[in-house]
Amino acid sequence: MHTEKEHLHFIYHTLHSEIPVLEKQLIQLKQDGLNIKKQLGKDGHLNLETLAEKIDTFANIEANNRQIDALNLSYSILQKRLKNARLLLPQAYFAKLSLKFDEDDQNQLYLGKVGYVDQHTNDLIYDWRAPVAELYYSNKAGATSYAANGRTIPVTVQAREQFVIDHDRLLSATMTQMAVTDPLLLAVLAENRTGHLKEITATIQGEQNTFIRESDHAVVIANGVAGSGKTSVLLQRIAYQLYQHRYDWQAENILLLTPNLTFKTYIQGVLPSLGEQEPLSTTYQTFIQQLGRHFGLNQISTQNNHLEQLSQKVQDPAVTLKLSFLQAVLNQLSPDASLLTAAQNVWRWLGATGQRPEKPVDWLDWQSLAQSWQITELTQYDILYLLIVLTNYRQTNIQAVFIDESQDYDADTWTLLAALFVHAELTIVGDRDQRLAGVSPNIADYFQTRSHTQLQLSTSYRATGAITKYFIRYANLWSQTGRFVQELG
Repeated sequence: MHTEKEHLHFIYHTLHSEIPVLEKQLIQLKQDGLNIKKQLGKDGHLNLETLAEKIDTFANIEANNRQIDALNLSYSILQKRLKNARLLLPQAYFAKLSLKFDEDDQNQLYLGKVGYVDQHTNDLIYDWRAPVAELYYSNKAGATSYAANGRTIPVTVQAREQFVIDHDRLLSATMTQMAVTDPLLLAVLAENRTGHLKEITATIQGEQNTFIRESDHAVVIANGVAGSGKTSVLLQRIAYQLYQHRYDWQAENILLLTPNLTFKTYIQGVLPSLGEQEPLSTTYQTFIQQLGRHFGLNQISTQNNHLEQLSQKVQDPAVTLKLSFLQAVLNQLSPDASLLTAAQNVWRWLGATGQRPEKPVDWLDWQSLAQSWQITELTQYDILYLLIVLTNYRQTNIQAVFIDESQDYDADTWTLLAALFVHAELTIVGDRDQRLAGVSPNIADYFQTRSHTQLQLSTSYRATGAITKYFIRYANLWSQTGRFVQELG
């Protein structure tokens, strides 16, 4: 039976030795690809004189395409292994689960920020996002189960162990019934702040784990107290979602709305440290300006608008509005058809007949519409919202939206986002008690037609003065664990 130090040395040596091998294999695959392209250039003429020659020519083309596809697949797999090996080298893993399946011998699974499979396809390290890793964070013990690939798998959790590792040095090993014990958490809380958020995969707590892995609802709304790790677990959830949807989502399918550009800098690098690319991230104000340009709008202000009022107005019967563009469809609709239904019919007809304006903003007489509703003036923000709903515009590239500091957004924001992201998943976090002015709207009210859930992050992990003073006594012991630590503020 090997010791934990011996096991770490084995894993570290494996990662260290496989990195140059993987680098050489990638170089060789590149060269193989170039050779194939050169050969295709020489044999690239098409011989289509007879049926037999046509069949042979197309068969050769198909064979070459399969060979190129196989090279591309191999290259992608090797790239992923190399990337993961480099990520894991400073800290190969942070925990071990001892499990027993049925009557089998004990299985020992080591958990890391990414998974790693060696050249013989042996799972050396399991990704913290893998289904079986949920047993570590949920603090389950004894006979239990976890879900994977639509199946419930019974298992017995026999032991947990957590580690502090620096490259090939095992600094600490702790056997525990809980996912994270106090010394490790204290190390996280007392780490010097650098102005950048760090990943905290090793220290995810129970209620944070529930939030990160929530998969039953399209809209997840979390209210968290100060110090509960809202921003950290939001980023962990992005990484988790990218892992769960790794075959159909890319980083560019994710939109992260941040409070400001400074915040964007603060969180930069967390997802790459977990093996994922940075998602699209921007402030809400910048996002609105970019969206407005699509419709021919500019200089949109999010102040003094009427979106909530307009969301009700578009449901009013269209016959009450004396607008010329409606007359062509009113006779084909029921008398109580709403403006929303009528306008969407007109927009589809304009598209089918090639009559849509170059700039959607030029479609309607907004002043007449405002007068019909007895509104003094429709703002650019109002018009943007109306164009979204009246043209039935949808964001199709974005699969999931993540929003931090949600307490700073007003009712108009949620009205527009709910109309725009009808099919995307949404994760929304904030702290109602930290709103600077007024009362935070009840976000769930804007997503009543969608599957949604509301969670609470009620435990604060922020270091108090007492904790910090306590920890200073052990600063030297833990000073080498910086790579393992992330701020939980």
